[in-house]
Amino acid sequence: MRHLAVIASLLLSFQAVADTIDFGQASKYNAFVKENYSVTSSDVEGRVAVGGNLYVDGGYDIGTQIIDFGMGDGPSLVVGGDIVKTKAGNFNVYQSATLPSPVLGNVVIGGTLTGGPNEIGTLTENSTNLPVDFNSAFTHLENLSEQLSARTAYGNVDDQGWALLFSVDENVVPEDGVYVFDITQQQFATDWYINTDGMTDNATFVFNITNENGTVIDFSQANVFLTNDANPTDWTNPLSGYYNKGSANIQPPVQLLYNFYGASQLNLNSDLYGSVLAPTADIKSNESTIFGQVIGKSWEGNMQINYNPFDPVGTPTPVPEPSTFFMFALAFVLMVSRAKLSKLMAKIKLNNQAVCLA
Repeated sequence: MRHLAVIASLLLSFQAVADTIDFGQASKYNAFVKENYSVTSSDVEGRVAVGGNLYVDGGYDIGTQIIDFGMGDGPSLVVGGDIVKTKAGNFNVYQSATLPSPVLGNVVIGGTLTGGPNEIGTLTENSTNLPVDFNSAFTHLENLSEQLSARTAYGNVDDQGWALLFSVDENVVPEDGVYVFDITQQQFATDWYINTDGMTDNATFVFNITNENGTVIDFSQANVFLTNDANPTDWTNPLSGYYNKGSANIQPPVQLLYNFYGASQLNLNSDLYGSVLAPTADIKSNESTIFGQVIGKSWEGNMQINYNPFDPVGTPTPVPEPSTFFMFALAFVLMVSRAKLSKLMAKIKLNNQAVCLA
C-alpha cells in the first residue's frame, strides 16, 4: 500500500510540474524555430535560435535591443545549420543597435556562413556544442502546447460578429492566475475586448486557437482592449498603448499567449500583442509587427519581432523532459527492489538462526 502511495505521489508531482507554463530553452529567445528561417527584410529586437538553416535574401537585423532591454548574456544568434546571405542589403547581428555606437553580437552555427555583406561579432562555425538542443526543446514545447490545449476554459467568449468579448466568473479564480479561452478561426473578429472585472491582478490569458475545418490557421487581429463591466466595449485602453516600436516597452498589465496546438501552418496577417506558441506549424507572416516571443516549426516572412518576454503570473516550474519522469520511475523500481531484497535477506537470516538452534 505504501508503494502505491509513492507511485501516486510521483505521478501527481509530475502532473503538477507539467501543467506550468514555461518555455524551457526557448525562454530567452525572441524567435525560436525548429527548422528553417527565411526572411528578406525587417528585424528582431532580441535573440534568435534556428534549428535548421537561416536564409537572408536582402537586409536583416538581429538583436537590436538586447543590451537596451537587459536581456542578459549569450550569443545573439544560434543556428543549427548554415547561414546563407544573398542579394543587396546588410545582414547585421547586434547586442545593441541604438547605443552611442552599435555593439555587435556573437553567432554560433553548426554549419557555415556564405554570402554577404555581413556585420557580426565573433562567428563560431561548424560548432559541435550548440547552446540549444532543438530536439529536446521542441519535445518540451509540443507537450506544453498539448497540455495548455487540454486545460479547462475559465472564461466566456461572446461573439458579437464585429468583435469578441471575453469575460470570467468572478467567483472562479484560477490558482495560477491563468485564464484560458477556447476559440476557433470561425469566430475571429477584428477587435478583442477583455473584461478584467473579477480577474486576479497581473493575469495571464491563454487563447487556444483552432480551425474547425483543418490544421491551417489564418490569424488576423486589429487590437486587444482591456475593459470592465461598466463598458465592456470600451476602446480607450488598448493593449497596443503599452508598446512602442524601437524603444523599451512598458510592462503590460496582462500577458497574452496564443496557443496553436496541432496547427500545421499559421498565417500571421496583422500586428499582435502577445506571444505565439505554434511548435508544429510552419509560420508565414506579412509585413506587420508582433510584440512577444515566437515559437514555431519554421518561419518565413518579414514581420518585425519586438521584445516582450512571456512572463506568466508567479514563478513557473520547468516542465521536465520525458527522461526526467523515467528517472523517477527507475528510482521507484530500485526502491521497491531494495525493499524486497531486504525482506529476503531477513528471511534467510532467520532460517540460518533456526538451523543453528536445531
